[in-house]
Amino acid sequence: MAELEKAVTQAGESHESLSSLLCSEERDFLIRNNGEKVKVEELEGKYVGLYFSAHWCPPCRYFTPVLSEIYKKLLEKGDFEIVFISADRDEKSFEEYHHTMPWLALPFSDENTRKKLDQVFKVDGIPCLVFLDKEGRAITTEGVETIGEYGVEAYPFTAERIDELKAKEEALRAAQTVESLLLSDERDFVLGHEGTQVPVAELAGKTVGLYFSAHWCGPCRSFTPQLVEIYNELLKKGEAFEIVFLSRDKEEKAFEEYYASMPWLALPFADNTQKKLSRYFRIEGIPTLIILGSDGKTIRNDAVGLIREYGIRAYPFTKERLDDLEAEEKAKREAQTLSRSWFLMSATLLSSMEVPRSWYLSLWAKQLLCISLPIGAPLAEVSLQSL
Repeated sequence: MAELEKAVTQAGESHESLSSLLCSEERDFLIRNNGEKVKVEELEGKYVGLYFSAHWCPPCRYFTPVLSEIYKKLLEKGDFEIVFISADRDEKSFEEYHHTMPWLALPFSDENTRKKLDQVFKVDGIPCLVFLDKEGRAITTEGVETIGEYGVEAYPFTAERIDELKAKEEALRAAQTVESLLLSDERDFVLGHEGTQVPVAELAGKTVGLYFSAHWCGPCRSFTPQLVEIYNELLKKGEAFEIVFLSRDKEEKAFEEYYASMPWLALPFADNTQKKLSRYFRIEGIPTLIILGSDGKTIRNDAVGLIREYGIRAYPFTKERLDDLEAEEKAKREAQTLSRSWFLMSATLLSSMEVPRSWYLSLWAKQLLCISLPIGAPLAEVSLQSL
């Protein structure tokens, strides 16, 4: 990847200006989605994102709304712009897709420039987002990943800014508390049912689960009832345990309907903290259940698999508890191995004796039902009555 970045940077530096990248002999403008023409020279001195995308590409259609939110926030700075470089197969698809975007585009008719940019920046997959600095030099070809990980905070997308964010993130992890994760400048509470507000401070000292889920997600709807059962059982036992739902639903109505099936707390719908924590915990799929210890530090990055395997026995999800569970499973497997060995030895012995066939069949049936005789008992002491 470092070699690719170097090659792209060199390619960018080889051009005298942004105009030499985006203009052709016949054209010196870009277009808005209403057909308005904008001179490329108006982008000089700005940070520019070259967005390689296409309507036929599902990952592109998923990422475009995310990028639109970032664009609208950065537009206020006055030194940022995005240019859509289409990989659509026809002009109609290009126009339909461009109408969903608030930024500029290279005209679809200029196929030569589109191909040139693909070659210059070695675009071998979409969506691809290349950020250029104010001199038109490439900063990074990994804009999609950068936006997904850091959002608007990544601006101006330089290596120095990314290093700064990584250092900030490491410092945050070192000092992580439930308050530092869930509080925001506008909100010091999480939601209960019927609109109640529960101060985040009340979660301090508890084991807390951060549940990333959504109503549209089939595996989520399948897992939630199991989690509800475990949650209620832990509360009955008086355990200091709480869950906060972080919705990935696309509409507030879906959020409300889904949350109605849950007995725990939730972040408000569309709260930016959900997106921040999704990036912070590198959430790649749902359902995901992050477990925080009583000190607010992360115990498990995903407890969904543990709950599916062990149920309530996995609580409180610590390494020590999981070590105990694994030891129990190992002992169980060893006991089953001993039981099978005893059965084979007993079957061999009985087959050499003149015993009724019904006794042999009884032994076989009990082994299938996992009803084993005392392990380690001398075969000479095993009576036929024990069968």
